[in-house]
Amino acid sequence: MATVPGSQSSYYGRTSALFDEEPSDRTAPRGGVQTSEFTRRQFMGEAAHQRQLETLNYMTGKLDFDGVDPELGMHLLSLHWNRQHHSHLITYRPAFMRDMACQGPYFSKLLLNAIYFGSSKFSPREEVKGIHQQFRQRVRELLGGALDRSEITTIQAMLVMTNSLFALGDERSAAWVYAGIAFRMLIDLGAHIDGQYSKSTEEDLEIRRRVFWGAFVVDKIQSLYQGRPVSLQEADIKVPILFQDQYEELERWTPFAYPETQSYPGSPAYSVSTFTELCTLSVIMNAILNNVYGVKSAKRAPEKLAEDLERMHADLENWQTALPEHLAFDPSISGGPVPPPHVLSLHAMFNVLLILLHRPFVSEGHLHSMSPSIPANSFVVCALAATRIVQLLRTYDKTFSIRHAPYLIAYATYVSATIHVRIAAQLGPGSEAYTSLRTCLSVFSKNQETNWAARRAQTVIINLMKKFQIELQDVETLTPSAPVCTGPGLTNQEYRFLHGGLNLATSTREEATLRSAFIGPSNPHQDTIFDLDMDAIIQSFINGQQANTAANDASAQELQRFHSPGFLPNSNMSQHVEGGGFKQGWGILDFPADGSLTVDDMLFGFNGAELDGLNYGM
Repeated sequence: MATVPGSQSSYYGRTSALFDEEPSDRTAPRGGVQTSEFTRRQFMGEAAHQRQLETLNYMTGKLDFDGVDPELGMHLLSLHWNRQHHSHLITYRPAFMRDMACQGPYFSKLLLNAIYFGSSKFSPREEVKGIHQQFRQRVRELLGGALDRSEITTIQAMLVMTNSLFALGDERSAAWVYAGIAFRMLIDLGAHIDGQYSKSTEEDLEIRRRVFWGAFVVDKIQSLYQGRPVSLQEADIKVPILFQDQYEELERWTPFAYPETQSYPGSPAYSVSTFTELCTLSVIMNAILNNVYGVKSAKRAPEKLAEDLERMHADLENWQTALPEHLAFDPSISGGPVPPPHVLSLHAMFNVLLILLHRPFVSEGHLHSMSPSIPANSFVVCALAATRIVQLLRTYDKTFSIRHAPYLIAYATYVSATIHVRIAAQLGPGSEAYTSLRTCLSVFSKNQETNWAARRAQTVIINLMKKFQIELQDVETLTPSAPVCTGPGLTNQEYRFLHGGLNLATSTREEATLRSAFIGPSNPHQDTIFDLDMDAIIQSFINGQQANTAANDASAQELQRFHSPGFLPNSNMSQHVEGGGFKQGWGILDFPADGSLTVDDMLFGFNGAELDGLNYGM
């Protein structure tokens, strides 16, 4: 660690000539990674004190709103603290609001305008819609001077802008670049190694940990959405998932930023524990992206891939089992209290990861010969997770309205729909799969105002429905009042199968026993997963991959800038190469203007640039 003039302390590793081994320049976090009740109480007291000062500083005109009307500025800040803030805890309210009144180090006009920009999209005020781009332009103006030195507030601003810009659709490249700036600055400050700077206060360490893990989560989500390699690898970091300021954990949360909600009684925010579990889940996501969707995954032996599947599935199961009781939520049980939206999003992400992990094992043909049961068992997991996502969507819409739900909810809807469309194709009208598919299409319709990608998802799913000859009527309602059904593949026995341990290497001989255990004493008239033709389900993935490969061989052009994963299911960028297997790369496709082309329902990189030619005018 070395101090560079004109900047904060910068990090230099052991291979650098600037590496300093003097112990006085480096300290472990006080008390190691442990925390004390005394320190927690200090944070609680300071946070409560600063919350009181917010009102006082506002009334006395001490807060710097960067020329924005103070009432409007406070309105936008309130939206942020009520909504985006709880997703990743990137911003630290006590320090930001304190330094906003005294020009301290944890406030900057760049970060303030990034918050304005992100919040303005969710403001119900008409006058805010007209000045939305003014905040974007102000960020551009302020960013130039902030790039010469690494600052925590610049990192926070870049991460806030990354989340806001990506949802707009036409700013994905800027979102990716801004995220990259944040990651570089984090490493420059040594924030990936805890306790690197001896002069850090407990508040400094708390903020650095929150910002680092917020960036880690954003990195994984951006990698997933855009189909690009992760930047912050879990193996390169040494930062505990430990946050000492618990003030917001039990603070009363009411849906101020959700204008459609009128009857929600409020709930403890559970912000800190939710963020803690999201960070842990993101570590598992890091492993899934590397091992299943990484560039070199195609070269790995099927036996090794099967071992990875077993291990990562166990990690997901253990994560869910270890959830604190207050975060455990079952949307199939009606009448109970509903947690805040960020808790529902956490559960949606868990189920998305189950599908991301297992769906490639349904479609990869070379695994079938090794263990024929793996594709069928993996599809069972996908079907269960897809049904749980739909239940979460109905709960979310009934309680908060899906109209302004975050982008993750739209992506989870899409991932779920790719499974339901195949089940619906076999079970036909009247099945729960049809009802679930209708719910997904309704989410796309409602969520398009704030999330551009909902239109892309809707187009892809409708094209899949045409391919499988599925017709739906009346998709405008989410049917939140409909009784929650277990649906195909979600009998009680089947649900326990998911949560009670999954033997992914079950032999063909054992399938009859497994089938009997699933169906058991359940309602004989209820659709179950084992009413499906599993071979046809599996072929629906494999044939789709082969058909699109053949159709695109003549026109696809490989781009060398990025590579899609070798283990990507249904990649329309796959090109058969001599000697077997597929060479993966980004392709340029010509999409017909009428949107009639059936587009692969890819999961990794679904919102990458390769599908930009798709017509979304449906």
